Formats: sequence, structure tokens, C-alpha cells
Amino acid sequence: MEQSVSARNPRVVHSRLAHGEAVLLHLDSGAYHELNPIGAAIWDLLDGHRSVSQIVDEIRAQIADPPDDLFDVVTDFLAELRQGDLIS
Repeated sequence: MEQSVSARNPRVVHSRLAHGEAVLLHLDSGAYHELNPIGAAIWDLLDGHRSVSQIVDEIRAQIADPPDDLFDVVTDFLAELRQGDLIS
């Protein structure tokens, strides 16, 4: 799992909101998804080239007091995105 790579679904558009949050719209389903600032930062890193470990390292460098279970937070979030057909 640490070396797996995910990419954004090209049928999903996103927009940044105030305070670092973001919203995603799946063009096929019409479903909206709100992202908190950490979720939005993860979304920005999903380029199809970075591994889960690289994403965790970059998020850890971006936030002042990262949680001890950041790897689990990121992998759980990616699983939710995958379940919603937002990433592959």
C-alpha cells in the first residue's frame, strides 16, 4: 500500500474554497464532496506519480502538528475517494 499510486478521475472537477477547503464534483454522478484542508492538500498531491508514502511525507511537512496516525488517515481518505470513484 505504501508504494501504490493514485490519480484523480478526469471526470471529477474541483474548486478551492476559503480556509484551504475544497469541493469536488463528479461529473457523471453529480455528487458533490467537501474536503477539509488536509483532504484538499491530499487531493492536490494526487498526480498519478506520488506514492502513498510520498503523499504522507509531503502532508507531514505541510502541517504544524501532524497526527501520529497520519499514514492511516491518508490511506483511509484514499479508500473513501476510491469508493466514490473520485480516484483510480
